Amino acid sequence: MPHLAILGGTGPSGQCLIDEALSRNYTLTLLVRNPSKLPSRIATHQSVTVVKGSLSDREAITKTIHGADAVLSTLGPSLSVSTALHGLTDHSTPIANGYKLILEVMQQEGVKRLIALGTVSNENPEDGSSLVKWCMVTAVWIFLHSAWRDVVESGHVIKQSAVDWTIARVARLTSGKGGNVKAGLVGKDGTGVFLARKDLARWFLDELQKGEWIRKLPVIYST
Repeated sequence: MPHLAILGGTGPSGQCLIDEALSRNYTLTLLVRNPSKLPSRIATHQSVTVVKGSLSDREAITKTIHGADAVLSTLGPSLSVSTALHGLTDHSTPIANGYKLILEVMQQEGVKRLIALGTVSNENPEDGSSLVKWCMVTAVWIFLHSAWRDVVESGHVIKQSAVDWTIARVARLTSGKGGNVKAGLVGKDGTGVFLARKDLARWFLDELQKGEWIRKLPVIYST
């Protein structure tokens, strides 16, 4: 069974991804800034290796990616009010900068597959028109501009890379049980707005096996 490097594992989406990967008997290496945020079922699992480090720590990123068959990332900016206010004066893009280093290490280590979490703010020229998407993206641009900027720049960094990437775009993540999950294009495939995190996890791992959306930006939604 392939070995996976997982980024963003302390967040709710990342933990769902880890649980799903372990249920499929993958072995995992996790890069986490604060290992104490991992629940014990993950931190003590025999198939999990935890590397402590940040997105600017090249040594930690290298330890995480070394020997991996693919990198799966649920990294995303904070959507808190404090982050929004801080972003009014701080125009940095920490996640996008992290992806630059991650992609450099992937090339160094010969790892070619990346599946990353994105949002509908990541433009796809294959999309159709959608008033709902326009409203959602505009609201984020106005009220969470720093998060919008980091998400968009992260997408640009990934798309310019030479790896076999997939950016799984989401609109609204939920904590529901999920069920069926579909992928499509905005304004063309009847795409929905809500995606259960458990469905996201299943889709990531199914796409890893099938490779149907390599170098593409599908919208993922629960049905």
